[in-house]
Amino acid sequence: MPCQSSKERKLFEQIPELLHSANPNFTPPFPGSVIKLIAPTGAFAQQHGEITPLIAWRHNKPVGRIAAIINRSHNNYSKDQVGFFGFFDCIDDPLVATALFEAAAAIVQKQGLTLLRGPYNPSINDDCGLLTEGFHGPTCVSMPWNPSYYTTLYEAAALEPVRTLYAWMVPLQKEPPERVQKIVRRLRERAKVTIRTIDMKNLEREMSVLHRLYNVTLDRNWGFYPISLEDLLHAADDLRAIADPSLIIFACADDREVGFSLSLPNVNELFHAARKRQGILRFLEIVLRLQFQKIKDARLCVLGVDPEYQNKGLSALLFHETYNRTKLKYERSEVSWVEANNIEILEGAHLMGGYRDRTYQIFEKKL
Repeated sequence: MPCQSSKERKLFEQIPELLHSANPNFTPPFPGSVIKLIAPTGAFAQQHGEITPLIAWRHNKPVGRIAAIINRSHNNYSKDQVGFFGFFDCIDDPLVATALFEAAAAIVQKQGLTLLRGPYNPSINDDCGLLTEGFHGPTCVSMPWNPSYYTTLYEAAALEPVRTLYAWMVPLQKEPPERVQKIVRRLRERAKVTIRTIDMKNLEREMSVLHRLYNVTLDRNWGFYPISLEDLLHAADDLRAIADPSLIIFACADDREVGFSLSLPNVNELFHAARKRQGILRFLEIVLRLQFQKIKDARLCVLGVDPEYQNKGLSALLFHETYNRTKLKYERSEVSWVEANNIEILEGAHLMGGYRDRTYQIFEKKL
């Protein structure tokens, strides 16, 4: 059943908690964040396409949800005919899951699309992927969580994995290996690169810099489509609330920014700690914890270098600088997500003492 009203969209946000609150690894989202993403007046709908949220009912109780997603920005850029799904949650029942996937498929097929791919919540620039390995604890900020039986539900609906994504965990107690430090010193001297921190007082300008770098550094990634400046400006308010400015850095050369690294504190620790509260009390507890609770982990979300400056070691320099800054305040950093074929980042994480912690997959089905 499609969600038509604000009340139904609120229920759509609450369904994962109704289904999984007893699981100690479940972390509810920040209150209202999913409603904001799926709203007909939201940033995605304004910039990229349409989201149709659906709820499955049994005996007058919600037993699952899914969103059918039309992402015209992706299809126009990639010349694809792909329909997407996201926000999937379900009881452990293949019949319910298959009905949800079929309902989403029917919606995108009406638009002439020939492939169903996901999960994207709602795009590749947001939370995406199904957790398939690494169910040992709550996931990191902006990384999806789901129970292990979801893989079986996907397979029952004839969805097949097409991409594998990794989350690597890097402990931060040690100094980087001496050979890494020597390499970085030589790179810094040879490349004449300086590092600067994001200026949170001029965030609109900084979003413009991030916009340029993001789109030129990640355009070879599978599933990429350009992020809009409006997307980043919408994200700026969230960034102000949770960012640690010391972990958002730019590499500068020839009087301009040529690379960047963006890490965030793992605010999921706060959301998880406040999960037993409800409504406004949860919101207030999260706000208080943001001010007073020490966050243990961080997440390196994205790192990129302008193609003109690639093959000069700037990725290694940014990775090293990020490591040194993060270990001043945090115990560990998750590097995610990383495609299985991104050898440079995987080797960098391994060299810094990291290990593969979780595996996510993207699935699709021909329609």
